[in-house]
Amino acid sequence: MITGLSAVLIVCGVLFFTAGTAALIRFPDIRSQLHVLTKADNLGPGLIMVGAAVYLGSWSSAALLAIAWVLILGSASVSAHALTALGPRSTTSLAPLTAPAPPPRWAKWGSARTADEPSAPGTADPRRPAP
Repeated sequence: MITGLSAVLIVCGVLFFTAGTAALIRFPDIRSQLHVLTKADNLGPGLIMVGAAVYLGSWSSAALLAIAWVLILGSASVSAHALTALGPRSTTSLAPLTAPAPPPRWAKWGSARTADEPSAPGTADPRRPAP
């Protein structure tokens, strides 16, 4: 009975970690990503540590796990606050990036231009006489 309860708690904690990782990839801006990470990644270790404490069955190990969880809570909130303070200065998102657009055909080295394409900026067009 105790082993089953601790296994369920540990699996639920791992599922919260997984949900936090999926939200990190899915959410568009850094503030929502940090919000879900601090929520999911704080509840995940809490459930894992409660499951471990139930499995070990010792008050001393439960107290050590509770102290570790409080330290995790503090470090997660401090790091999220520090990253959020940098948010307005940076437009960087942790979301996956898209591929950049290819350059125009005339910008490639050695490509032949057609009559309707303009010359590259800053260069003279050899087909037109100089002024």
